[in-house]
Amino acid sequence: MGYGRVNPVGGKANLIASIEALSGFLSFAIATGLIYGRFSKPKAYLIFSQDAIVSPYNDITGLMFRFASYKDNHTLTNVEIKVNLALKVNENDADTYKFYDLDLERNRVDSLPMNWTVVHPIDDKSPLAAFNSEDMKTGDVEIYVLIRGFDDVYSNIVLQRTSYTYDEIRFNRKFLPMYRESADGKTTILELHKLNQSVEVKTQPVEIKAGIPNS
Repeated sequence: MGYGRVNPVGGKANLIASIEALSGFLSFAIATGLIYGRFSKPKAYLIFSQDAIVSPYNDITGLMFRFASYKDNHTLTNVEIKVNLALKVNENDADTYKFYDLDLERNRVDSLPMNWTVVHPIDDKSPLAAFNSEDMKTGDVEIYVLIRGFDDVYSNIVLQRTSYTYDEIRFNRKFLPMYRESADGKTTILELHKLNQSVEVKTQPVEIKAGIPNS
């Protein structure tokens, strides 16, 4: 705009100087907005188990995975979860993908101070009834997970998604507990390093009539 005795002279020079001044302030405003928006964006801070497992559950089997919040002071409330299944089926001699909503043992908790093991009971109503690992591979199975909850820190709704493909689903396993009591017995300690730990279990085969339900 001018410094000391150096200043634009003439109409064109003043026009160019005005545009430069306007764009300079505008660029700072845009950069500030982008940086603030990036760092102030609400985040769920959830970590999921690397694999889902098929484990004994109430005299049948269940598809399970678990997750927990990994950041202090970010306990979510009113947490809801939705799990969908993508499954390739053969209809009229053509492969097509169908999508199913999976029924869960529980799809909502009021608060998430520790971990949550999500369970889909594999009963005769489940699209995964009587599936083994080869059936999962043949059906190109993928599990889609959506978590939604309220974060008091941000005073806002946060979302997080993940998925498990057929090669990330392990059979005849069960998760190990990932929490313990403190030495003084006053606190429960969540051990995040045990999130993925599971052991093999031997189960009796469960006879469930296989069938693909209507989508």
